[in-house]
Amino acid sequence: MNLRPFLAPLIVAFLGCAAAHAQDNQTIVVYGASGSIGGLIVDEALERGHAVIGVSRSPDRLTVEHANFTPMQGDVTDIESFTAVTSGADGVVISVQGTPEGDFAPENSTHALAAGTAAEALVGMENAPYVLQIGGATTMLPTVEDMLANAPFPVSEGTEPYAMLIGHKVALDTYQASDIDWTVLTPPFNIMGWTFNGITDTQRRGEYRTSTTGFVTDAEGNMSIYVADLAAAAIDELENRAFVRQRFTIGY
Repeated sequence: MNLRPFLAPLIVAFLGCAAAHAQDNQTIVVYGASGSIGGLIVDEALERGHAVIGVSRSPDRLTVEHANFTPMQGDVTDIESFTAVTSGADGVVISVQGTPEGDFAPENSTHALAAGTAAEALVGMENAPYVLQIGGATTMLPTVEDMLANAPFPVSEGTEPYAMLIGHKVALDTYQASDIDWTVLTPPFNIMGWTFNGITDTQRRGEYRTSTTGFVTDAEGNMSIYVADLAAAAIDELENRAFVRQRFTIGY
């Protein structure tokens, strides 16, 4: 089912079946393909029949063995590299985060720089790909003060957690000010089956609900998603393009 933007808060389930998808056989570039969430997104795209270009600064880390998978060296923070890698693609997934060693300025976080790179590289590009970046849960909150107050870990300015957290807001702000086709997929606070150390559980429900205005919660007020359904939601959006130039979140 393809939601109109103004219907998004009404919460509609995407079943993820290939016959329902609007755009098949895409070429999808995945930055962060060697990461846990990025790796699941690669697997999901390949399972649906898409061609995937997995990008890493060290492509030897990309060990996927599939006829439709191509490992490629690239830098998501370098405009020339980004342009070369993504030209001719249908979609781009950016599933990266991090901070330079000793640099805790949010605007210099990897995810913030990636958004700026995409916005600059793709503006004016003929047949530019649709960009989906995995965001941070706290960006669903209205202010920086709210983000800091509701952070899942202690955060103070001038620290790495602060740069990571606020860097996601910088990325979202960058896209909102840009003139490219983008979306930011913001997961809920509880991503089940995933930790910073990797994937612990790949079960899925095969459906989820969406919103552009606030967190999706269940009857008990919980906000959660299995990491495998998060990966499915990323590919669903590249296929259906329901939230172009919007940020959206998912949950059960």
